[in-house]
Amino acid sequence: MDHGQYSQQHAGALRYWLGLLNAGIQLTKPGIIFGNLTSVLGGYFLARGGRLADPAHLVATLLGTALVIGCGCVINNCADRDIDRRMVRTCHRALALRTIAVPTAASYAIALGVSGFGLLWAGSNLLACCLALVGLVIYAGVYTFWLKRRSHWGTLVGSLSGAMPPVIGYCAVTARFDATAMMLVLVFCCWQMPHSHAITVMRREDFRAARLPLLTLSQAHRQIQAYTLAFFASTLLLGVVAQMGMLYFAVISALGGYWLALANSSVRRVDPARWARSIFGFSILLVMILNLMLALSTLCRASCESSWADQRAGRVWQSTRIHAPVYPRAPASLSHSPS
Repeated sequence: MDHGQYSQQHAGALRYWLGLLNAGIQLTKPGIIFGNLTSVLGGYFLARGGRLADPAHLVATLLGTALVIGCGCVINNCADRDIDRRMVRTCHRALALRTIAVPTAASYAIALGVSGFGLLWAGSNLLACCLALVGLVIYAGVYTFWLKRRSHWGTLVGSLSGAMPPVIGYCAVTARFDATAMMLVLVFCCWQMPHSHAITVMRREDFRAARLPLLTLSQAHRQIQAYTLAFFASTLLLGVVAQMGMLYFAVISALGGYWLALANSSVRRVDPARWARSIFGFSILLVMILNLMLALSTLCRASCESSWADQRAGRVWQSTRIHAPVYPRAPASLSHSPS
């Protein structure tokens, strides 16, 4: 037996399966999944008041949402394989290179979707499952197959799917769509627009090569400025509706104000690509900190209120001790029965 040849065959098989596994992971766009899961956590802990009561429920919500997002990304890769071949940023993707067949990828997407919806249905609640379905239909259906190639307004419609993860996390706990959930949709839609338009300014030649609809630079500037202002206002309104603590308002005012200043920077006239990179880069930091504030602000507020209540109770108790009447003790001779 040629053991050297046998080892080479095993090594070749291992490389094949590792390559296939890597291609399967890349099809789901793990960076997008990770970013969206931080938003799920933000909405989840906002509804929980910053506390973890049921780890199994949280895991089911996170994993179910991740699988549904992965399903949408695989469908997007299938639909956009011709576009991806024309763009420098995406020409290395597995479907663009034809290293994975479209029927195989489609079956993979179905498996991810069924698993994700099943987990959300069984481990979370029906509302969270329905919101995930809405996000998938908008992203993989309305945006990918219809508007993306026809109109720049597709970005606005697609932003609705990007706003679903924090709402899924929030509604997984509350099981109702209320004013706070509506504000989460508005905030994350307003965040998504400057983030997405910045990409089109940075990758303008790629979008032209793919023959996708583009805003002019002046239109992109105006929209980025308008939506950063809308984001700033909506985050403050979210804080009022959700009764956030002062920490939330302080941090979001500082970061939102800085993002607004970046959007209005004069650099956009001199070097649009550098200006767009600063908008894009800061948008990622901003949404991470926003999710952290959603998770922690209500907990900090509850802790401060609890501490204030304890201090107030202590002051009342001390006051009661000071002002309580003191009665004289009876003489020792009167405190015993006569023998």
